Amino acid sequence: MAFSSIPTCSVACRWLTVLFGLLFLSSPIAMIANAEVVSLTDETFEHQTQASTGATTGSWLLLFSVPNCASCDTLKPILEELGTDEELYENGIVLGSVDCSENSGVCLRFSTTKLPVLMYLHKKNLYRYPRDEEFGSFPPTLKDLKSFVLTDYAQRAEAELVPNPPSVYDEFMKPIQLVYENSPMAGYAIFGMAAMMGFTILILIVTLIGSLMGKSKTSNSGSDKKGTTKSKSKKNK
Repeated sequence: MAFSSIPTCSVACRWLTVLFGLLFLSSPIAMIANAEVVSLTDETFEHQTQASTGATTGSWLLLFSVPNCASCDTLKPILEELGTDEELYENGIVLGSVDCSENSGVCLRFSTTKLPVLMYLHKKNLYRYPRDEEFGSFPPTLKDLKSFVLTDYAQRAEAELVPNPPSVYDEFMKPIQLVYENSPMAGYAIFGMAAMMGFTILILIVTLIGSLMGKSKTSNSGSDKKGTTKSKSKKNK
């Protein structure tokens, strides 16, 4: 009996081990240990952050950076270390990064001219981590950045409304604007061509409307003449 119970105990222990392993992997501790900095793009930014609506994805601490930037490279490991911080996880703070060399749309939307930029999105507002020496050195230490997102953001930075996602017009103008920034003369030429095309389309629309109105008047006058002729023929009879 003793020997026959050993395999049963062994199987039960294995199942318990698997069960506890699954419970651990789904626990907050495991999530914190495996937390990552989310890489955001022009296509995924609004969907993942819900920045303009302030919806359910939590508050976001974002790093806007470019390759071959010493200050950016200093901040990246700090952001990754914050990804394992239990206190940030409990406060629903998600970490993200945007490569402005490949995602100019988001960076233009948030006016990130001098990189790197650290930004905290919270309840439809954004708070830029200050670069002034009055608030300490930049780039910040891990302790300073954690303190900023948990308690100091409202005291150390002015609240700004999150800018709306680009409209269809903005998307149309974005490549033209990029051409203008790289070559102002080429940009002027494109703007001139676009203006001429718009003016031509406007003239065509006005001409078409005038033509339709003229046809409508002709048909109305023709029907009036027919009615008058019929009434005169009736009187003659």
